[in-house]
Amino acid sequence: MSREIKFRAWDKENEKMMKVSSLSLENKEIAVRENGTYHFFRMQNLELMQYTGLKDKNDKEIYEGDVVVLNNIKIDNMCIVRYEHNSYRLEGWSLREDLSNVEAKFLEVVGNIYESKNLLEENN
Repeated sequence: MSREIKFRAWDKENEKMMKVSSLSLENKEIAVRENGTYHFFRMQNLELMQYTGLKDKNDKEIYEGDVVVLNNIKIDNMCIVRYEHNSYRLEGWSLREDLSNVEAKFLEVVGNIYESKNLLEENN
């Protein structure tokens, strides 16, 4: 089974999350489609985040940089989805776990590292 390749991008200058329509590695830019019009952005002004191929318990797509709550019998923990060493990992204050080892039905996306800094500060 193949995984759907998708990206989103955080626009550092305008502090806005955008859904990436296409990207050009050669030109180092992304395209975002809004209201039928394409807008182009230089990658140097963005933080790209890739879709993990998983959805949370509410059917919301999970991207790297997302803040998720892991709820099961053993653990109630807030974690950040990170990509490292060729895999997606959950990184929390008391947990480091490969995302592939966790059932999506136990995950809930509650924000991301750019738009939800208050969540991270409250749970630090």
